[in-house]
Amino acid sequence: MRRTPLRAVVTAAVLAVAAPSAKADLIAGVRIVDVEAGTVSAPRDLRVDGGLVAEIAEAGALEPRAGERVFDGRGAYALPGLWDGHVHVFSSPTEADTALPSYILNGVTGIRDMGALVPLADQRRIAAEIEAGRRTGPRIVISGAWVDASPGSWPGMRLADTEAEARAVVEDVAAAGYPAIKTYSMLRPAPYRALVAEARRIGLPVVGHVPETVTLDTAMEAGQSGIEHFGRVAKACSTREAEMVAGVRIALAADEPLAAMIAEMTGHTAIMLETFDEDLCEAVLARMAEARLHVSPTLVVADFYIGERPAEDALRMRLLPDEVRAAWNRPDFRLEGMTDELRVLADRSLALDHAVFRKAHAAGVPMIASSDASYANPFIFHGFSLLDELDRYVDIGLTPQEALVTATVTPPRFFGLSDQDGRIAVGRRADILIVGDNPLEGLATLRDPRAVIANGRVFDTAALAALRAALEGD
Repeated sequence: MRRTPLRAVVTAAVLAVAAPSAKADLIAGVRIVDVEAGTVSAPRDLRVDGGLVAEIAEAGALEPRAGERVFDGRGAYALPGLWDGHVHVFSSPTEADTALPSYILNGVTGIRDMGALVPLADQRRIAAEIEAGRRTGPRIVISGAWVDASPGSWPGMRLADTEAEARAVVEDVAAAGYPAIKTYSMLRPAPYRALVAEARRIGLPVVGHVPETVTLDTAMEAGQSGIEHFGRVAKACSTREAEMVAGVRIALAADEPLAAMIAEMTGHTAIMLETFDEDLCEAVLARMAEARLHVSPTLVVADFYIGERPAEDALRMRLLPDEVRAAWNRPDFRLEGMTDELRVLADRSLALDHAVFRKAHAAGVPMIASSDASYANPFIFHGFSLLDELDRYVDIGLTPQEALVTATVTPPRFFGLSDQDGRIAVGRRADILIVGDNPLEGLATLRDPRAVIANGRVFDTAALAALRAALEGD
């Protein structure tokens, strides 16, 4: 049991762990993993200075400087720090206090936040504190400018019910300085097309949900560059996708549009299973690959709906704030749509998603490893669930190397980051994960990091243990 208020414990203890080093660090004798090439170097010395990789040389070639800390990397492997491309760390005013350190514990050094319930100024302040070394956490790409139709699926969304409103929203999002705009589920076809067209005109990428009122082909033709959640890909492999979309449009004319849409969509799983067409699917996936339409699959979200729960004494549960654990054990509105029929179909539905995922990967559809972790999404855990997601990809049929590409190479390139491209190289940002075994041969080693380097700050095993103890309130 925690004996003092969690927030006070975390703030004091985590800040103590996070004090930035004023000096460089030397990682001696580590093997560097080139994830994209699928190769491992001979032992190398690696110097980190000023948040960047400053030097790389043969093992033993770099002499420690005066006052420089030396980390013994002999027998270990260094790979780029992991990314989670779809999270929500600002679902409440205090979520970041415990969510952000959990990513570092799991070797996740970069996240893209896809929708917040706290002011943008607070999000930017926290991201800046991380960059300055005053707060422990991963790099944050703030991309949560989400747009929906009235009344909105979540509080605080921008709303666009007409084409004019859609264009005005794009101007507002661009003026706020967001790197992308996020579409959501209830957008009607005309406002959606207007939004994407205006965003493309000014060079603002459109990512997010494929609205349930349009087909996946419509989204590709409009120019959406990234889609969140894999279910819409599988739905596009149904010969009745257009019919299902039309049903949602009718449902959204109801007095309670969100509830009506959810009710309408409860029958879609059975339709998808009955009308899956392999030739159609391969054609859709080929168009996605040609369009370079990036997908953030969030496959682990299914665990919540099918009742997968960790043991109460599991580490990930122990790190949760008490109030979050209590909230997660209360009824959730999203489970109201889980009818007995859907529960019976769950295994077949998951198998279909996984089969289409394999086909999408084989077709060359680019994937961004993503979890949808949030305290508002029960049993989807900050940090931990990203590792679960990668394991899911391997279980489906990807190699460890292919899974790692989705978490190290593809995300920073898609986000357009000038200092990261999925390589450990001189001049690149020093976000690095050091593990005991070759991760190209198996991902289990990711769960026991020897060190995590975030923006040049080295968290060795002692620092990670201290961080874990702070989160547990010990």
